[in-house]
Amino acid sequence: MNSQMVRIRGIDPLLFRDGRPFGAEIGSLSARTLTCPYPSTVTGFVRTFLGNRMTIDWNRREDILRVLAIAVYGPLLERNGETVFHAPADALVTGTPKQPSVFALRPSQDLPEHAGCDLPKHLVPLRVDTDEKPAKGYEYWDGASLMRWLESADGAGFTPPQPVSRMDVEQRTHVAIDDEKGTSAESLLYSVEYVSFERYRWGKNGSRERWALLARLESDEDLSLARGVGLLGGEKRLALLEPAEDSCWPACPETLRRALSQSRRVRMFLATPAIFEGGWKPGWLNGKMEGSPPCASGVKLRLVSAAVKRREAVSGWSYRQDRQQPKPLRLLAPAGSVYFFEVLEGDPAALAEAWLRPVSDDEHDRRDGYGLTLWGIW
Repeated sequence: MNSQMVRIRGIDPLLFRDGRPFGAEIGSLSARTLTCPYPSTVTGFVRTFLGNRMTIDWNRREDILRVLAIAVYGPLLERNGETVFHAPADALVTGTPKQPSVFALRPSQDLPEHAGCDLPKHLVPLRVDTDEKPAKGYEYWDGASLMRWLESADGAGFTPPQPVSRMDVEQRTHVAIDDEKGTSAESLLYSVEYVSFERYRWGKNGSRERWALLARLESDEDLSLARGVGLLGGEKRLALLEPAEDSCWPACPETLRRALSQSRRVRMFLATPAIFEGGWKPGWLNGKMEGSPPCASGVKLRLVSAAVKRREAVSGWSYRQDRQQPKPLRLLAPAGSVYFFEVLEGDPAALAEAWLRPVSDDEHDRRDGYGLTLWGIW
């Protein structure tokens, strides 16, 4: 099995449609973009690029299956050479920009007698001891801060991360002129958003931000072909695909590895969105909320609670010659969601070996990069 790290940079500003309607109807005259594309978008780009380099026949089923067998784990965001993650859902950053603080959401262990909730059976709610609005600017966390957060069992004394600015979003207005009326043609005055992978601030305190997408490829094919320019996202805009150093892929810190080996309570953090049969709930959990993740089958876990962000939807269009049609709509457990488990059987140190391995239910979704996870303690 060959393995290759790759980095993807947008040469043009790129469009990653968020799935909302875009057409001639009132209220849908704007195409909005995601900041970070879904895994299937990047997977499709990489497989198409490699398939073309391999000169496969896209009408031949055997060739298509060769390309589908290429595993693409990602994408992870990279800013100025440092990995950036979605903010963990079990961390509430409050306060002012000069004096921020982080409140840790943890499962309630001391519920009052006769207390109840509408959560599924066997689950407990998360404890909230503060009534403050979340601070703005913490949609993303730098990798070092997230690793420290995963090592912190209760969040006590945790130093808040520095705010990470998002990629710039450009909005461009397009218009077509009716030659007879001299006005915009009906339904052809619309706007489109694009994300820019590079930003420059000029002046005395000028700065430069350079973003990229990281992915790890695994296949029996020749992955050295993953180098060149291709078309990514909506409107077929240009992006650069190039090999990257193995060191740019985040590794499990040794301190966290030791903490996992000594703990019977672990957290599962979604670095990329996951697709589960139960929507938010992994299909590898039974009715008692017990089961083993696909990436660590020797460890049996019991779900205690979860902090899951608002669900997201993904669809698209299939370009396969034998099924050119819309893909079915599927709901995602968003990146940044956190699941709290108790270890019932096995060595939790094995979870460190499952670092950034996928936990989605379906094998094809796992090869597409859905459900890459980091592990922590609580």
